Amino acid sequence: AETYSGSTLYTSCFSAQSGFFTRHIFCAPYSADKVLKIDMGTGSSTQLTETYSGSNLYASCVLVAENTNSKMWCAPYSADKVLKIDTSADSSTQLAETYSGSNLYASCALGSSNNVWCAPYSADKVLKIDTSAGSSTQFAETYSGS
Repeated sequence: AETYSGSTLYTSCFSAQSGFFTRHIFCAPYSADKVLKIDMGTGSSTQLTETYSGSNLYASCVLVAENTNSKMWCAPYSADKVLKIDTSADSSTQLAETYSGSNLYASCALGSSNNVWCAPYSADKVLKIDTSAGSSTQFAETYSGS
């Protein structure tokens, strides 16, 4: 059996269809350095090849399913970029836009036109992930709290 070491490795997972019949669970790295893929049929797991550094990277993701092509979109928590996990290709990439800070976004939701909306946790602006364009933007309005 596979063994993974560390603490709080993964906090956000989704069941995703990759192909017509095979179902897997994909988990975004929190303190791990790679995306985790769990095969529900065999009970085995593997990590995708792409590596990410840091801790508390991604705390919240949304699954956008289009036929058999599902993608997970993960808001940066302490990572500096949005993460896209392509569950059909077993790959992950970060979007180009960069954000600074820690504990930025802890929750997100799927909205109209398959856009993902992220509420600020410690960030000061709302984040919109445009899944069609593969880009992200922050809104102009700023928020603060204590």
